[in-house]
Amino acid sequence: MKIKYKHIQNALEYYPFRVLIALLRALPYKLSRAIIVFMFQTLGYHLRIRRDVAETQIKHVYPNWSAERVNRLIKAVYRQMALNIAEEYLMDDATLSAKSDIIGLEFMREAQELDRGVVMATAHFGNWEAARILTTLGIPLSVIVKKQRNTMFDSYTNAIRTRSGLHIIDMKRGLREILADLSDKRVVAILADQNAGSRGIMLDFLGYPASNWKGVAKLSLRYKIPIVPGFVIRSPQDRIQFEFSKMIYHPELEDNEENIVVILNKIIKVTEEYIHKYPDHWFWVHKRWKHGYDMFKGK
Repeated sequence: MKIKYKHIQNALEYYPFRVLIALLRALPYKLSRAIIVFMFQTLGYHLRIRRDVAETQIKHVYPNWSAERVNRLIKAVYRQMALNIAEEYLMDDATLSAKSDIIGLEFMREAQELDRGVVMATAHFGNWEAARILTTLGIPLSVIVKKQRNTMFDSYTNAIRTRSGLHIIDMKRGLREILADLSDKRVVAILADQNAGSRGIMLDFLGYPASNWKGVAKLSLRYKIPIVPGFVIRSPQDRIQFEFSKMIYHPELEDNEENIVVILNKIIKVTEEYIHKYPDHWFWVHKRWKHGYDMFKGK
């Protein structure tokens, strides 16, 4: 009975979504995109969908900002989310690839030339889902994902992600598949800004202690894998820019707690620089400090 109820619930969520997507695809892309932006910026903002989370975290990170500036940023975050959704579900891979550029490709090629595979340390930043088309630009990408509660959504989204050659790695079977893909000289993307809960290591992130997964650093230290920070920027001309930074690679360091902190802090530093430069690109609506500093105490 429980399984049947879950299937019905999934269907009731999934099929209206597919109908909406079909209707939006029947319209000119610019009009469909405008509708999605309106829905996110107007309905999402005024219905306060995750707005309180974003507002609280922004005020902690930027305590000197005025209320007006905070609200402008929140609206800009909703807009970025809307544009990401439009590109993910309405835009075909050829069109997305044509509007994309790579900056810092030499850093990725330098890491690939070590012939050990590459870990791409990224974040909930910009349209990270657009990275699916990096395979069409000559970068064999694999991504680690967590299965969604709704299996219909999960299958549909993964079909979009993989149609151009992207590999999906199930988070629950992570290490074995990660090592297999690295041995095949693939680039494995990991969201390094995930809240790691009680199993993580507490480090300063944007001025407050946050729980960080050790996995990115342990992979690099234990298996001597280069790390290339990579972020997705939306240019003022609405182009997608994949920006790679100089690789983080220290094969001389042992795999221990002290050196894990060294590697993670290097990743954090780059991530913070991008967030400060493009604050509207970061996913402020997720509770990054949930198991670190309690920003919601008393709320």
